[in-house]
Amino acid sequence: LTLGKMAAELEGLEAALARSKDDLPTMQQILNHVRNNRIRRPDLVYKCAVPLLSRGWLGNAQWDIREQLFLAALDLHKFDLAEEQFKALSTRFPNSMRVRGLEGMKYEAQATSMALMEEQRMQLAEKAMSIYEDIVAEDPCSVTARKRKVAALRSRGTEEDMRLAIMSLNEYLNIYPTDGDGWKELAEMYLEQQQLESARKALEEVVMLQPVSYLPHLKLAEVLYSLDKYALARKYYAQSLELNPHKNPRASLGMLLCTTAIESPKSGKSKQGDETNTQLFDLSRQMVLGRYAALKPNAPGASLAPLVKSWLGA
Repeated sequence: LTLGKMAAELEGLEAALARSKDDLPTMQQILNHVRNNRIRRPDLVYKCAVPLLSRGWLGNAQWDIREQLFLAALDLHKFDLAEEQFKALSTRFPNSMRVRGLEGMKYEAQATSMALMEEQRMQLAEKAMSIYEDIVAEDPCSVTARKRKVAALRSRGTEEDMRLAIMSLNEYLNIYPTDGDGWKELAEMYLEQQQLESARKALEEVVMLQPVSYLPHLKLAEVLYSLDKYALARKYYAQSLELNPHKNPRASLGMLLCTTAIESPKSGKSKQGDETNTQLFDLSRQMVLGRYAALKPNAPGASLAPLVKSWLGA
C-alpha cells in the first residue's frame, strides 16, 4: 500500500469504530492494519487493545496485541500498563530474545521520564544498553538489538556516545548492507558531526538502494553543494527534480544556487561554455518564481516574493 492508501484505509476503519464504539472485530482490524503497515499510533493502539484484551477470548492472537500495547504504553509513558504486558509476555515466552529486547526498550523509555533523578535515568539507560549488548553477543545478527543499541547511544548526546553510535551502526551495515534506512541514519549522524565526506558516501549508498526516491538525491545534492562539488551536485538536483518536479521546492532552489555558483568566475567556467547550465538555471528560475507567484497574499513566505523577484531580475 502507498502512504495515501494506508492513511485512507485507517481513516475508514476509525470512522467505522466511531459509529460503533464496541465493535471488537473492527478494533482487531485496526490493530492488524497498524502492525502490518508499521504505523505509529499509540493512542489508537491503546484505544483498541485494552478492550480486546479485557474480553479474554483472543487465544494466541493476544500475544501480538500485548506486544503492540506494550510499545504503545511506552510511547504514552503508561509504564504500569507496559509492565503488565511485559510480565505476561515474559511468563509466556521466558527464553525469548525478542522479549529481552522489549525489556531493554522498557528501560530506555523509563530513562526519559523527567519524574526520575538524573542518576536513576542513567542507571536505567545502562540497564538497557547491557541488555542489547548481551543479545548481540549471543546473536550477532540480531537486527532489533543492534538498532536499539545505536538509538540508545545516540540519545545520550555526548561526543563519545555519538562516536560509539556511528561505529555500532557501521558494524550493523557491514552485516546488512542493503538497509537503506540504516544508511540514511548514518548519513544524518555524520551530518550532525559535520563529517560531510562521510555523509556523502552514506548517501550514495541510499541513492543506490532507493533510486526512484527524490529525497536521497536531494540530500546528496545538498551535501555535494556544501563540499563545493557544484557540477556533481547539479546532476543530483536535476535527478531529484525529474523524480518530483511539482512538490520539490528545495531542489529547485538548490539547482538555482548550484547553477549560479557554476557560472561564477571562481568556478573557472565561462557563461558561454556550458549551455546545459544555462538551461537548468532558466528552468529552476522559472520554478522558483512560479512557486512564489502562486502563493496567496497571506500565505507563509508571501512577503518574500518581492525580494525573490528582485534577486532573480523578474
